[in-house]
Amino acid sequence: MTITIEAEGITLSMMPERGAKITSLLDVDARREWLEAPAGPLEGPIELGETFDAGDMCGWDEMMPTVAACRYPGTATELADHGDLWRMSWTVTSQTRDTVTTYASGDVLPFSLERTLTLRPRALRVDYALSIHGGGELSLLWAAHPLFATRSGTTLVLDPSIAEVTRVGDGGERSVEPWPRGGVDVASSLGVGTGVKIFAEPHGQIVSTALRDPDGVSLTMRWSRGDVRYVGIWLDNCSLSRHPVVAIEPTSGCDDALDVAAALGGPWITAPGRTRSWSLDVTLSGPSRGNR
Repeated sequence: MTITIEAEGITLSMMPERGAKITSLLDVDARREWLEAPAGPLEGPIELGETFDAGDMCGWDEMMPTVAACRYPGTATELADHGDLWRMSWTVTSQTRDTVTTYASGDVLPFSLERTLTLRPRALRVDYALSIHGGGELSLLWAAHPLFATRSGTTLVLDPSIAEVTRVGDGGERSVEPWPRGGVDVASSLGVGTGVKIFAEPHGQIVSTALRDPDGVSLTMRWSRGDVRYVGIWLDNCSLSRHPVVAIEPTSGCDDALDVAAALGGPWITAPGRTRSWSLDVTLSGPSRGNR
């Protein structure tokens, strides 16, 4: 089942049974589809043990309690690749013309995540609420995982407070590199068939990261650093994806693996009986097709 909501200049489609994946985020005014489209019809839910990369690399998923497969810190409990939520069926609790709320609970760890999508003129608000159902605190890694489609010349511009980033290699090695203030051209920054994962810790109160097309059409994500401390970036020039894509991933940890992030000083530690809430804002801007 696909649910579509809309507001002035924007439409959004999502599939509750496939991890509440947002399959389309369309700037109607600019006729710009911002999310990488699926190669064909999607099915869900996905069986436990399926790797995320083996699926259709498209759309916007939610990752929790980890991104990379690992063990829960200090235990032998195995956490699945990209967590639980991307492959599960979510429950729809409310829907209107411009909003939809869904939630899902973890398979292995006792948590649940509620997400509300709200559209406004050429803008998306994403509100989250995390609850713990067990008897003790949980260490949890969350990351939004939107795979944004790029065009020739699309530039990724990170928050102005970010002067350097940490590149994480395939073997987990980490190196600090400068980040150009003018951003990078997503496709030309990588050789064909390659990808790279980086992390950064912005310093401003409000984090703002953008994708900008050469014709002036842009997408900007904003969130509070007090709520979400880090941003992960996955740049992929047809390494795992079919086309050049970039994932802008606001995240609670500075690594994709929960156990590594915990050792490095994060991520969230959440107690039962209290709800942790946070939000993202996505703004679409630039000339409409009629003004070009």
